[in-house]
Amino acid sequence: MLSCPACGSTKWVDRYRIKNWNIQECALCCFAKIDPMPARETRAECYSEAKIIERNVKRKNIFQKLSRMLKRFFGRIAKRDKSAIFYNKLRRYLAPGSKILDIGCGDGSFLKLAKKDFVCAGIEISDHLASLARKDPEIKVITGNFISVDFSKEKYNGITMISLLEHLDDPLAALKICFEHLNAGGVLLLKTVNYGCLNRKIKKGRWTGFRPPDHMIYFDPVNLKSILQKAGFRKINISAWSFNDNMYCEAWR
Repeated sequence: MLSCPACGSTKWVDRYRIKNWNIQECALCCFAKIDPMPARETRAECYSEAKIIERNVKRKNIFQKLSRMLKRFFGRIAKRDKSAIFYNKLRRYLAPGSKILDIGCGDGSFLKLAKKDFVCAGIEISDHLASLARKDPEIKVITGNFISVDFSKEKYNGITMISLLEHLDDPLAALKICFEHLNAGGVLLLKTVNYGCLNRKIKKGRWTGFRPPDHMIYFDPVNLKSILQKAGFRKINISAWSFNDNMYCEAWR
């Protein structure tokens, strides 16, 4: 990635060093990326069954365990369940029976909820997770890298990207694909890490949002809106809290 996908600048500043990667920030708009970027053809291996199990059983120190426990506790209090948030937004914006696509659908957890009201399809890079999602016969799942898959002329009323954008090496191409495959008036709903949050500014290189090479790119609300506009979206709402590591976005075609 030689130029910033949000503003086009070619000037990068090294901000942090995380293990074997630099976190480079665009000198103009503060979009950030890891350097070096992993080759696209290696991405599927990162989500193999063995790698997923390895991440799930990896031992955490006591502070990480406490942090996760507190996040789950306050998440329940605030009712900030990701699947419920996206499901309720789709119900607000789309008529029952509308076609939706979940990009990076994982084991199909969100789609199993959404199928109550919508015709559901998903795409997942992990063979293992896709096979779990396919256990539900009502959900159509494609295996592959979203940017490389040929969707032909398929159109959707809603597209969701739940904690997926930060894993992509070409966000502008991905968002253009979303725009092209939405019907007129269709909505893109996404959640991604918020590089502009105060937690990152306070914790710096210790910020939990830094997970190279899994997380490759980082947006703040301003440059996220810019790249969505470059992709063709015009009506855009972004919700970002100062101390929240994540932000939510709604963009309409």
